[in-house]
Amino acid sequence: MSDFDIKFGPWINYGNSNKDDEIKEKMNDLVTSVWSPFNGQDRSQVFIFCMSYGFGRGMEPIKPPPAGSGSMPASAFDKEMRDLMKFVAITNNKNFEVATDAKEVVRICEGFAYAAFLHIYDKIKNRSTTIQPEEILENLIQEVSQ
Repeated sequence: MSDFDIKFGPWINYGNSNKDDEIKEKMNDLVTSVWSPFNGQDRSQVFIFCMSYGFGRGMEPIKPPPAGSGSMPASAFDKEMRDLMKFVAITNNKNFEVATDAKEVVRICEGFAYAAFLHIYDKIKNRSTTIQPEEILENLIQEVSQ
């Protein structure tokens, strides 16, 4: 395990940290509603999907991301997720050294995840009833691929 993984300890502010955060209620919808492809999933998976989508679509990251007390511990993210987060930070900053600063990696990734969340929520929530929950994720992935 790399030193970065050992020191990766910042809490991620996303989806449950502020009572005035418009994402909080919508995040709960996504992980608890039967109409959502994220039903029963961890919030970390929603975060990674939104971060990846926002980055892949070239969305402008929210700077700074909304502050909060932290809603997801570092332990919610497995090694593969942390590697993806480092990749996003390195590519965004065009600098390998950013991968050694876990707090900066998290800040960059929060920015992309917040930038994409409401768009993704709207696409999932307001999709045609003929589209299955899993299909909407495939459609969103296809948008990034184009």
